Amino acid sequence: MNKAYLFLLGCFCLLLAGCWDEVNIEERGFVIGVALDLAEEQSGDKPIITMTDQFVVPSGLGTPSEGGNNAETPYNNLSISGQSLFKITREMALIQGNPPFYEHLKLIVVSEELAREPEMFANSMDLLIRDHEMRRETKVIISDQKAKELLEIESQIEPLPAMHIDRVNENMDKSGALIEPLRIGNLNEYMLEKNNYLIPRVVPSDGKMMFNGAGVFDGKTNQLVDVISGLEIVAVNLITGDLKGGYIEFESNDGEMVYEIKRAKSNIEMNIDETGKLNIDIEIDTEGYIAEVFSDNSLLSKEYFNELDKLISGRMEQITSNIIKKAQEDIGMDFFGFRKMMEERHYKEWLKVKDNWDEGENIFQNASINVTVDATVRATGTVDQTRD
Repeated sequence: MNKAYLFLLGCFCLLLAGCWDEVNIEERGFVIGVALDLAEEQSGDKPIITMTDQFVVPSGLGTPSEGGNNAETPYNNLSISGQSLFKITREMALIQGNPPFYEHLKLIVVSEELAREPEMFANSMDLLIRDHEMRRETKVIISDQKAKELLEIESQIEPLPAMHIDRVNENMDKSGALIEPLRIGNLNEYMLEKNNYLIPRVVPSDGKMMFNGAGVFDGKTNQLVDVISGLEIVAVNLITGDLKGGYIEFESNDGEMVYEIKRAKSNIEMNIDETGKLNIDIEIDTEGYIAEVFSDNSLLSKEYFNELDKLISGRMEQITSNIIKKAQEDIGMDFFGFRKMMEERHYKEWLKVKDNWDEGENIFQNASINVTVDATVRATGTVDQTRD
């Protein structure tokens, strides 16, 4: 009996001999960022894509003892053009010493030029969504210029360009002009549900990069149809209740002022009346402080505070109404998420209008949307005024 147990134990030990598919870390080609552009030279009927992978060069990152002052560049950008991204990744393995490994990928940059081409954006994302190495947290942004140029913009703080962009993308609590970072897992859901969506937009300029608005994508075609500005993003965040911080500039009788938003929430009510018209009422409530004043006047008067509340509320109603008008009349698309809210809250009514939301009878474009804002100034900062 003991011999039988020993035999079985020996068999089990053979099964635990190790990982059959292990790869030494030195043999991994860690890719931290990917850029997708239309190739400069096109031929044939199918568009050619240029894929740029940003590989990490560990020896260039330095060590604490070296102070990070290593003369070697901490990254290497490799670009290859072709019609199939899968084929391109395999070709990179023939050029790069270590084959590309995407499990630590932080960022995917897509040029607006590529995103505006029919079916190109969805086809490009297909491989990246399917890849078993791809993490669902990988962020996606668009660039108004060549996407690969963003992977060449260096920062004094972060040695890897892709990591620098990734960190700036997380500053929603500091700027209301940023939308929630779009992760590839969320993008997959939008594409499956055919919901319109926004992707953060980056503009490279003079060797620097800056987030500037967002691209508006049609959920049916997954094609870039328009872009909206940073101020319009603030308005979208106020409407959807996603604003986590930021500021609003407004004019008073004493000059320009800046209202820093510390808290914001929105309440959205929607219904379809007996005529079949969609009615949406949006109530926005904010609290904040006067962050900057371009005048010498004291702000201690309660009456003056009430006046400021009205001015700020009016300014917010103006910018939110403007972006709603642009969505309905200029772009003709719902990118606020009203479609999903309608489906979740009023499913029976939704079944009647779902085929005519952004097309046909254009339920959204013809909707009556009213915005009311109640802004409150809680304080003026640490002092009432800074000069006489």
